[in-house]
Amino acid sequence: MLIERNPKQYRRPSGRRLFWARVLYVVCAATLVPSLFMHPHGEFSFSELPAFHALLAFVTGCVLVLVAQFMRRLLIRPEDYYSDHEDS
Repeated sequence: MLIERNPKQYRRPSGRRLFWARVLYVVCAATLVPSLFMHPHGEFSFSELPAFHALLAFVTGCVLVLVAQFMRRLLIRPEDYYSDHEDS
């Protein structure tokens, strides 16, 4: 197998990583809270819905992941792809 799975790397962050994770949470909350109280002025009526942009970003991210998985199946080559060919 090309990628070796190590369950220890999926543990909760500690030390410096935990600090930056908490900073990220605070920044996300600081940008979310004011957006809940502001009235959006969009070109289309559906863009004025609460949390529309967050939902749009989430759906777009999911679509990108699914497209990437599909493209990976199309483009991936076996591990020994280059070793099968003889040098000319």
